[in-house]
Amino acid sequence: MAFLSIITDNILPLILFVAIGYLMDRQFHLNVASLTKLTFYVVLPCFIFYSIYSAELDINLLNVFLLCCIQMAILGAVGAFIGRLRGFTPGKTEAFKNGTMFSNNGNIGVALIALVYTNAPYGAGDQFPYLAEALAVSTMTLVQMNMTLNTLGLYQAGKGRLSPMDTVRVILHMPVLYTLFAVFTIKYIGFDMTVTPLWPIFQNCANALVAIVMMALGMQIHRSRISFGDIDAWIGCVVRLIIGPALAALLIFLWNTFGSGFSNVTSQVILIMSSVPSAVNSVLYAVEFKNYEDFATELVMMSTFASCVTMTLTIYVARLLFPLPPV
Repeated sequence: MAFLSIITDNILPLILFVAIGYLMDRQFHLNVASLTKLTFYVVLPCFIFYSIYSAELDINLLNVFLLCCIQMAILGAVGAFIGRLRGFTPGKTEAFKNGTMFSNNGNIGVALIALVYTNAPYGAGDQFPYLAEALAVSTMTLVQMNMTLNTLGLYQAGKGRLSPMDTVRVILHMPVLYTLFAVFTIKYIGFDMTVTPLWPIFQNCANALVAIVMMALGMQIHRSRISFGDIDAWIGCVVRLIIGPALAALLIFLWNTFGSGFSNVTSQVILIMSSVPSAVNSVLYAVEFKNYEDFATELVMMSTFASCVTMTLTIYVARLLFPLPPV
């Protein structure tokens, strides 16, 4: 039942958006570059601003942020090692790293956590005792992913094609950095954005992100040569969906043994969020910089399909490793 719920509530809607983008591009030959520019300069900054401004961030969640950063750094090192081992070009290595370091937390992860902690065995009727903590932890992982994906991920995508200095110049022309600075400044001073005319714009753009990004992915699939037989893409899936959660479990146990320790709810959420498939934005960045678009697209699609199985298994393992009393 949980397996079917994950597929129908989280995976199937994304696949339908991809199919719409695929069919629309096949029929009308849409302009992917224009859609990418719209995403980079309008929709994505609004989503980042809205998600971070709306999040209730607790200083105690800083440990979650730090653990996610450590895990991401290790996955980046693993990606670089595999790239060297497989003889990747610099551009393909960066595309591989983007597909394995960054996950689809915003589109799948947070919704998956809400599903897990509002259904049996952790939810019954209107009783969801673990939901508030679970959502707070998942939001922190989302903030961490947004900050790194839209800065480091953007840099790595451009690094494959441009010189480091040229890549930095491109990033400085993107609004993401300035959005992050603005939202944290506004949260710090306590200004209420919800009473301004801009707030509905942030809300509507944030709600549109999933549809726009997934349809752009469908358009890119229509223009790509995807065989689902690329061994390098399969290796990326293993890193993202198996090594990622295994590494997260190890870091949690180390943190619980030698550090301040996490609650079982927090431990479960970190582990589950680490099993989410590759970030769709990695495809947008590959398209923007013309850096192995086909490979990035194949890795994202293969990890999304395979995650139907691996995410379900990770949820099961999380319940065994960090048990909670059923409701």
